[in-house]
Amino acid sequence: MSPGIRYEARLFLMSVGTGAGLMMVYDCVRIFRIFCPHRNWAVGLEDLLCGIYCAVMTFSLLYEQNDGNLRGFCIFGVILGMTMYQRLVSRRVIRQVKRAVTWLGSRRKRRKTSGLRENR
Repeated sequence: MSPGIRYEARLFLMSVGTGAGLMMVYDCVRIFRIFCPHRNWAVGLEDLLCGIYCAVMTFSLLYEQNDGNLRGFCIFGVILGMTMYQRLVSRRVIRQVKRAVTWLGSRRKRRKTSGLRENR
């Protein structure tokens, strides 16, 4: 395999990894929202900041690894990585976090009501 093809294959895999990493960052934002609900304007601001971060990171990948040349397969790799992470990992992680929050909330509620019964 020629060095040029190896380089482009590596760049594509780095793009996929970058996309998955960006979705992981967005999952952290989503988990933060589950634990700390926000108003709509704050959610919009968080999404805007996250979008800017994603754009900067994608630009950084292209600038550092490809001398700033825009390559379609790099953008496709980022989108593919984001989609794969979202379909394979993100849904399960968010679902488990929501279950844990619900479970903790119900335990806290039971603890409060049992504490009220003991005080009577």
